[in-house]
Amino acid sequence: MSPVQRLAVPLAAVGLAVLVGLAAFALVQPAAPRTAAEQAHQLAAGLRCPDCEALSVAESRTAAAAAIRAEIDGQLAAGRTPDEVRQSFVGRYGEWILLEPADALAWWLPAVALAAGIAALGAWLLVGRAAPPGAEPPGPVSESDRRRARDEAEALDA
Repeated sequence: MSPVQRLAVPLAAVGLAVLVGLAAFALVQPAAPRTAAEQAHQLAAGLRCPDCEALSVAESRTAAAAAIRAEIDGQLAAGRTPDEVRQSFVGRYGEWILLEPADALAWWLPAVALAAGIAALGAWLLVGRAAPPGAEPPGPVSESDRRRARDEAEALDA
């Protein structure tokens, strides 16, 4: 077994550990904020500013961001849940307004791609590099082969 093939199992184990860690991280979600101000800030942090686009509504100091923050406060004060408030902005602006993708597939796709890459590497190392069936391993090097290699090396040096 070559050194590369011996590393395939530990590499696969590390890849699996990374995948399990990512899954555990995705499943553990922080507790919901308790106060209306914390809920409003969390909502504003998850919405994209329509003017600057690179900042969240919570970070931006534009008039549009201030208006959205005020509307978030108003909707929460009216008794709407954070999910209802978020959906109202998605309904108005589309999925673009969300800084984090709403679809869980967008979060799992990189992990699945990583796992597929590790599996392909492992398969290539274990199966793809194996000798073809019926191939004989090379035997010991004969003295005439050694002499010929030495003569060719000396000819190249000259």
